[in-house]
Amino acid sequence: MNGSAGEQTREERLEIARRYRERRGRELRELAATAVEGEVVAAGEFSSVPKEAMAAIPFAGVLMIPWARVRARRSGLPQDLLIALDADDVHLLELDKPGIGSDDLAAAPFRRWHRSEVRVEEVRRAFMRTIVTLDVPDSDEPLTLYAPTLRTNPWSSEVVRLLGGEAPEPLDLAA
Repeated sequence: MNGSAGEQTREERLEIARRYRERRGRELRELAATAVEGEVVAAGEFSSVPKEAMAAIPFAGVLMIPWARVRARRSGLPQDLLIALDADDVHLLELDKPGIGSDDLAAAPFRRWHRSEVRVEEVRRAFMRTIVTLDVPDSDEPLTLYAPTLRTNPWSSEVVRLLGGEAPEPLDLAA
């Protein structure tokens, strides 16, 4: 570390961010690979409810989270999702924590479609989240999913771009 008493230089912060981006991308692809037969080319985290945005609303937000869970169940989608792409298919995987207090995640197959049958219909920003609407073959209505802002979430952003949606390029972490 350079600088005064524990301050990091810009280059050190960028290097930490580059390592995190690489590690997290690898972790998501490896997690998806536990539930997908083909080679995973991209994987991004999504949810069926905007729970983080709700939790950020003082007082009332925390009370809204149980309502959001009920809404997710009615939509027929798991609350926490991983979308993984292999060469041919789009895999919607259900994410589950094995126990309270555990940081480990497990992925289980939920739905699968051929990549040519799935397209991003719309991408729009909302409070603290990005709303991604997917047109899928076995649904009367598009699927509405939520992701952390795509500008700082290169994994979900890549999935959106590969499915034909408009998503920002990740922040440039070059020195």
